[in-house]
Amino acid sequence: MEKININGEEVFLKKSELFGWGVIHPTKKEDGTPHWKNILIGGSWFKFILMVVAVIVIVGAMKEYSTAVTVANDCLNKVNVGWLLYP
Repeated sequence: MEKININGEEVFLKKSELFGWGVIHPTKKEDGTPHWKNILIGGSWFKFILMVVAVIVIVGAMKEYSTAVTVANDCLNKVNVGWLLYP
């Protein structure tokens, strides 16, 4: 890992065997204390917000699916066709 200074901002680079040089966001500062911003958001607010939106969409889809299954099951029980499903 190498540290360079670009326009007053410290950037950390790491060389990968497969992809060459890439920017990394270390989880610890130079003095050894945790770098909470990089731990919580990975160094990019956009990627963090995108990940939160994706998680919300997935959880919402799971909730909607379970609600739909519950409603369908209730409808089948109300019209008394449960004997078709469970002989």
